[in-house]
Amino acid sequence: MLLLAVILVGLGVVMVYSSSSALASDRFDDSGFFLERQVFRALAGLVLMFVVARVPLTVLQYLARPLLLIGLALLVLVLAFGEGKGAQRWLPFSLPLSVTMSFQPSEFVKLALVLYLADVLVRKEERIGEWASGLAPRLAVIVVAQCLILMQPDLGTAVAIGLISFAVLWLGGAGSLHLAATALAAVPVVAISLYHSPYQLQRVLSYFRESNPLTDGFQITQSLLAFGSGGLVGVGLGNSMQKHFLPEPHTDFVFALVGEELGLAGTLSVIGLFAALSIHGYRIALSASTHHGFLVAAGTTLMICVYAVLNMGVVTGLVPTTGLPLPFISYGGASLMWNLCGIGILVSVARDGVRAQAGHSSHSVPGRSGFSWRAFRRRHFSGSGGLTPSAGCRKAAESPRNLD
Repeated sequence: MLLLAVILVGLGVVMVYSSSSALASDRFDDSGFFLERQVFRALAGLVLMFVVARVPLTVLQYLARPLLLIGLALLVLVLAFGEGKGAQRWLPFSLPLSVTMSFQPSEFVKLALVLYLADVLVRKEERIGEWASGLAPRLAVIVVAQCLILMQPDLGTAVAIGLISFAVLWLGGAGSLHLAATALAAVPVVAISLYHSPYQLQRVLSYFRESNPLTDGFQITQSLLAFGSGGLVGVGLGNSMQKHFLPEPHTDFVFALVGEELGLAGTLSVIGLFAALSIHGYRIALSASTHHGFLVAAGTTLMICVYAVLNMGVVTGLVPTTGLPLPFISYGGASLMWNLCGIGILVSVARDGVRAQAGHSSHSVPGRSGFSWRAFRRRHFSGSGGLTPSAGCRKAAESPRNLD
C-alpha cells in the first residue's frame, strides 16, 4: 500500500511539472513554480502518512467527532473568508516568512466524515436499520456538510461526498430502501443548486447535448484531443501540445496529459495502480480485526477510488465536467495531504489486523474468520438490517463512549 502511494505521488510530481512548466513560465517567469510547491506538499504529505500509520484506531475513533466538528466549522469559515475563481472553496492563511497558503476544507471534511460514520455505525449498530433513531440523524450530519459545500458552490464535491457516505452507510447496515429514498429526495436539491449556478447548469446541459468545442465544450474537446494525440506510447514527457490549450492543465485534467505524453500505456498504468490500491484496500478491510476497522478501511478506500473514477470519467467525457482532482496526481496540497493521510489510516488498520491475528484474536467480524458475504447479502437484500457483530465486536462497541 505504501509503495503504491509513493509511486502515484512520484508520477504526480512528474506530471505536474510536465503539464505546468509552460504555464508557470508565462505566468510567473519560473518553469518550476508549481513543481516546487507540489514537491513540498508531497514531502509533507508523506511525513503525515507515516505519522498517521502509527496512530492506533482507538485514537482515531476517539477523535472522529471532534475532527468532523472542526471540518464543519472550517466550511462555515470558508463561506465568510474564502477565496477562489468563481467559488469560495479555499481558506487562506499565513505562515512565517510572509508565506501565504490556502486550504480547501472540503478535502478534510470527506476524510472526517468517513471516520465519523465508521465510529457512529459501530456505536449505533443495533439501531442503524431504523429510520428515526438510526439512519436519519446520520443523514442529517451528511446533509449539513453537503449544504455548506453547495453554498461555495461546489456541486461535484458534494455529490462525491454523498456517494462515499452512502456507500459507507450501506456497508454499515443501513437499509437499501432508506438510502434509495434519500437519494431520490436529493434530486430537487441538486436541481436547485444547478438553477442558482449557471455555469454548473451549462456543464450538465453540454453533457447531454452537442456542445460547441470553442465555448462550453472547450475543455472536454481539448482533453479528447490529448488522448487521441498520445496514441499507444505517447509523444514523450514535456512534449504535450494540449497543455498550451487546456486551462490549468496540471489540476483536474492532468489525466488527459498523461494520455498524451505517455499514451495508452501510461493511462492503463495509472488505472492499474488505482485498481491495485482499491484491491489492497479491500483486502485490508476484510482482514480488519474489528467492525470499526472494516468500516474505516472500506470508507477510506472508497474516498480515494470514487474521486479517481469520477475524475477519469470527467476527463474522458463519460460524466459531466466538474472540478474534482485526480488523487495523488493532480496539483494541489489539500487533496494530496488528506489522501496520503488516508493511506496512513489504511496502514494502521492493516497493522491492527496483523497484530490481532498474531495474538489469535477471536472477535474479528469482517476478518477472514468472521466475515460472511452470504450473511452480508442476506441482511442487506432481505431488509433485515446490517451485519451482525460477534460477541467480541459487541463488547468492543459497548464502551463508555457509546453516548450521543
